[in-house]
Amino acid sequence: MSRTICYEETLAVGVVQTTVDAAQAWKGGKNPPRMSPAQDEHAWQEIRKAFRSFQDSEPSPRLILLPELSLPRTRLDDLERLAGALNVITVAGADYRLDDSGRIARNQGIIFVPRGFFRKRPSVHCTRVIFGKTYPAPKERSKLLSLVPPWSFHGDQNVYVFDCGIYGRIGVSICYDFMDIERALMYRGRIQHLLVLAYNRDLGMFKSLADSLSRTVFCNVVVCNTGFWGGSLAVSPYYEAHDRTMYAHDGRGLFTTQVVKLPVARLIQAQKGQVHKKSVTNTVREFKDPPPGIQGLAGLLLKAKQL
Repeated sequence: MSRTICYEETLAVGVVQTTVDAAQAWKGGKNPPRMSPAQDEHAWQEIRKAFRSFQDSEPSPRLILLPELSLPRTRLDDLERLAGALNVITVAGADYRLDDSGRIARNQGIIFVPRGFFRKRPSVHCTRVIFGKTYPAPKERSKLLSLVPPWSFHGDQNVYVFDCGIYGRIGVSICYDFMDIERALMYRGRIQHLLVLAYNRDLGMFKSLADSLSRTVFCNVVVCNTGFWGGSLAVSPYYEAHDRTMYAHDGRGLFTTQVVKLPVARLIQAQKGQVHKKSVTNTVREFKDPPPGIQGLAGLLLKAKQL
């Protein structure tokens, strides 16, 4: 017997732009690709500041995003305590995981899920779920190979869907993977939210891609980019153009935080082809028509994990 889920109307997502300077964090030469102590401290102080701001925010986020390569490996336990105390799922791009013996670097994201999240009470511990970047950006690969001795990039060949229960299903991408068309096709009809962790300077391209995928994958798309370059945004496939960009932040070198409420329940209904008006008194529909064939995919999963 299938389980009926009563979905929440919205998912409040906290977007954090930290300002790690890649040139100072990973200096190259004979240094391994590990975040420098100075940038480690800088990144952690910004993360702490962001979580303090979310304590008093309204609405309070249920999920927080941190950019690609923004979380020092030395601070994993500290972030777990912050996420548990605030009782918020945290999706963070972590510093490279290094295999020193083989000189292999992995670019990973870590999801911290407080043990008491669905019971809505603070937790001492979190469950950690790790996902990886599949394809390095050409500049990222060349930087690793330029080290003395050279390092190689090891990609995660899996594509993940995370089932967040009443908040819908979530797909994830780390920066360059956002451009992978095959990944987008696999997510089509299977998720409500696509979360992108980035350290990207081509802001216009990512904005265009987010807008396009929100309609073709038919889901909310949130790009959490480094504040060093700026360019974070959240878009949803609403019918009217002025509704689709729910959040956008430009400006280089700016640390910032923002909470965005993403549609869940009504988006799921729209994915099934159900038409809703913006309000009782408004004749304009709320969401665009879903793309052809999307309803037939809605029940399928890729490599799924229950959060």
